[in-house]
Amino acid sequence: MGGQGSGNWYRWNSKTTTESQFRIDIRWLNKQGYLRSGSIGSLFWSCRGKQTGSIRYRMEPDSIILNYRHRPHGGEWEEVEQKISFSRTPCNYGGYRTWFLCPRCWKRVAVLYGMKKYFLCRHCYDLAYGSQREARHYRLMRKADTIKERLGGKPGRDYPFPWKPKNMHWKTYWHLRQEAEEAENLGWEIVGKRFGILY
Repeated sequence: MGGQGSGNWYRWNSKTTTESQFRIDIRWLNKQGYLRSGSIGSLFWSCRGKQTGSIRYRMEPDSIILNYRHRPHGGEWEEVEQKISFSRTPCNYGGYRTWFLCPRCWKRVAVLYGMKKYFLCRHCYDLAYGSQREARHYRLMRKADTIKERLGGKPGRDYPFPWKPKNMHWKTYWHLRQEAEEAENLGWEIVGKRFGILY
């Protein structure tokens, strides 16, 4: 009885996803005003209203210090202190943007993941985004739905394609409409071939 996208065909050897890990996003920290030097506090994660994890942090001028407990599979709890340096890049209209420097590869990143003992970037932990695990037909249909919603319409094949928004150029509208229709048609074509159905 599943709807569109149900029954995705994932490979058993697919990568672990970013969505399944504890994460720290420096953009969120900045928005909350937590990047001020001397700031001290705790970060919490929750799932369905239940707290699933927490860490303590302390801000320094060019880094964040994390304090938390970690337990390897079947092992004992251990106290961990991790220092993560910042990098800053200038913005086009003044000011600057702050990034984490991954403690392992030293890449500038906005998000670090606590998959194992330390918080590292997704490249170091070889994490994939959840969308990368979706079947191709579902990605195509989701792309079409995203365009429809952007134009003020409803997702799904049961609803008519939305009309041009008031302040959008016709050229942009027709380009987006063609892109959405091609993605949706190709998605259904893939489904049809897989199940021997003609659309």
